[in-house]
Amino acid sequence: MKSLLKFVIVVGLMFGGWALAAASLHVVKSPGSMIYGKVPFNVQLVTKNNLTFHDTYVDTSKWSVSDLDAHKDVVARLEQTNKTDALAHLNSTATADARTPAHPAPTAPAPTDKPSKSIFDFNHR
Repeated sequence: MKSLLKFVIVVGLMFGGWALAAASLHVVKSPGSMIYGKVPFNVQLVTKNNLTFHDTYVDTSKWSVSDLDAHKDVVARLEQTNKTDALAHLNSTATADARTPAHPAPTAPAPTDKPSKSIFDFNHR
């Protein structure tokens, strides 16, 4: 009885770990090949922003430009992780139009003549 309980706990933890891993990753399959052309498909693992089971496995090989709006979270994460080559088979001008940034790019502050004081500026005597 004791060994059965240990077995159930170990199996439960193992499946719980796999479920947590599945909830934290996008598995993105796209057309192309991997490993010097020896694997006839391209699979990329991209971390998710939230732990959900939505869009855990995404096959982009049959996507059109209209699918970009339906999977905005996946497209945004591919852009953030610089893995947009999974969307390279789509028209590049159409994907640029469909992907609008959620926030504008930050601009650098204007340079000043006098640098601002820092916490590391000490009074030198």
